[in-house]
Amino acid sequence: MYKILILKKAEDDLENFRNGDRSSYVKCFDLLRNIATDPRNGIGKPEKLRYYEDREVYSRRVNKKDRMRYEIYEEELLVEIIACKGHYND
Repeated sequence: MYKILILKKAEDDLENFRNGDRSSYVKCFDLLRNIATDPRNGIGKPEKLRYYEDREVYSRRVNKKDRMRYEIYEEELLVEIIACKGHYND
């Protein structure tokens, strides 16, 4: 089981979903539960982002427009949630 660390930007995105898009808010928590068990496979169509060749940065689909982006630190069994809104660098 991986530990999850939610960074400030992702926390703000979750708050925004909580206030305006309840279904995406709930989907984020489904994704988080899945990421904690297997960050590379599962729901949300996990995709390794190719522009981070030296790091393990992935994204998963929250809704048609937004992606959850996160980085995996295998040695620490830690996943940092970078953002939940936008599409990659939006």
